[in-house]
Amino acid sequence: MKKILAIAATLVFSLTACADRQQLISFNDLPAAAQTFVKQYFNPSDIAYVGSERDGLHTEYNVRLNDATELEFDHKGNVEKVDCKQKAVPEGIVPAKIVNYVATHFPNQFIVEYQVDSRRIQIELNNQLELEFDLKGNLREFDD
Repeated sequence: MKKILAIAATLVFSLTACADRQQLISFNDLPAAAQTFVKQYFNPSDIAYVGSERDGLHTEYNVRLNDATELEFDHKGNVEKVDCKQKAVPEGIVPAKIVNYVATHFPNQFIVEYQVDSRRIQIELNNQLELEFDLKGNLREFDD
C-alpha cells in the first residue's frame, strides 16, 4: 500500500511539474486586456517574446521587450508587474497619488518597477528604494 501511495504521489508531482512549464506563445494569444495594456503603454514591435505559464488552475502571462522590460499579467490579462529595470515606468500605469508622493518626497528619483496584487501596490525607485502602498495609494512601509 505504501508503495502504491509513493508511486501515485510521484506521478502527481511529475504531472504538476510538467504542467507548470513556461511556453512561448504569440502576442495574439494574450488575453485582450493584456494586449490592450501593451499597445497602450509600449510598442508591440519591441516585444522580444511572450510566454504563458500554468500556475495551479490559472495561466499567467509574461512579456519581455527588447530593452529587457518585463511585464506580467494574471489569467484575465490584468497587469501584475511592470519592471523597466533602469528606465521610468510609463506615465499612466502607476496611480497618480503614488506618482505625486514620489515626486514630493523623492524629487530626484523615478519609478522603475510597479507591482500590484489584491492587497497592495509595490514600487521600486531608481535608487533601489522599495515603497509599499495600500490600494488607495497610502504609504504602508518602505525598505531601503
